[in-house]
Amino acid sequence: MKNIFIRPALAVASVVLFHSQSANACDVCALYSAVQNESPVENAFRLSLAEQFTALDRIKTDGHYTENTYNQFLKSSVTQVSGQYDVSSSTSLQLVVPVVSRTWRRIEDEKVQRGSDAGIGDITLLAHYVPVNYSNGDLLARLRVFGGVELPTGDAHYLGEESAPGHHGDDEDSHGESNEEVEHHSFAQKHNGTVHAPQSANAVHGHDITLGSGSWDFPLGTGLYTQWKGFMWQTDAQYTIRTEGAFDYTFANDWAWATAVGHYLYLEDDAQVSLRARLSGQYKGYDTGSGGVRYDDTAFNGTFIGPEVIALATNKWVGVLGYDLPIEVHNSDTQITPTWRIRAALTYRF
Repeated sequence: MKNIFIRPALAVASVVLFHSQSANACDVCALYSAVQNESPVENAFRLSLAEQFTALDRIKTDGHYTENTYNQFLKSSVTQVSGQYDVSSSTSLQLVVPVVSRTWRRIEDEKVQRGSDAGIGDITLLAHYVPVNYSNGDLLARLRVFGGVELPTGDAHYLGEESAPGHHGDDEDSHGESNEEVEHHSFAQKHNGTVHAPQSANAVHGHDITLGSGSWDFPLGTGLYTQWKGFMWQTDAQYTIRTEGAFDYTFANDWAWATAVGHYLYLEDDAQVSLRARLSGQYKGYDTGSGGVRYDDTAFNGTFIGPEVIALATNKWVGVLGYDLPIEVHNSDTQITPTWRIRAALTYRF
């Protein structure tokens, strides 16, 4: 076995699947999973394919779980195609193209509505810079900062629902949707100290299923990777500045963060496998509409935990597989919330 610091690729890891402008606050903005945390290699090019699938089928009202009488759900897939070019040994540029697919079942106008949609999401351009890259014996430390712009390339027509009376969408604007009448149920907002929502209340909103925002947004972030012998620790944080988008809708600025600790299970010069425990979270406030009106069903604060496996082969291929479970979720009003999430990424360096 050779020195584990010979190859910078040993430090490769996913940069945090930073997640969304929707109620689960962790989906559409999950654009940087395939960004590598190794030092840029001058004139190198990386091509990445990453997938994040999130299942949401638990309804919460003001942070309290409520009965999902009509089996409302949202299944969300974000597939990212990413190209990254290393301009120098400290600077790289990245283009991320997300393909978003969503399937849902919800309540609209007292009817069960099934629908699905898919298409290109909001494309992101990023610049990465590594100001600190320290290696001394058994210790390695690498600091990375990045920033960029998210373009309004995704279809944002579902945001029109938010400005409609009662936040109800127009059936003719939907894709592949079918409706069936439901029996209306309502009951007190509190029962035995538990907050309830009307059983026929919609929990899957237009801002959850939209493919894009219609706005020019600006992600900023930083990440620190450290390694000591066979142990590693990584932490990342991202803040995204939102501007007004389609239908005068403005997503709230959001924070995303993650920290992970792990150890190498297998370590050779050109092939490694590591296992990490990863804790992550997202926070966003209330979205707003025309005239600054606040949408009460948009605030979210969630924490996730799960295992993550990272593998390197031939110093060219890097694979990441992770599974996340929510351990704490706070939300406003009535929203569909995540049940589980799976992340996978594959990167090849030319």
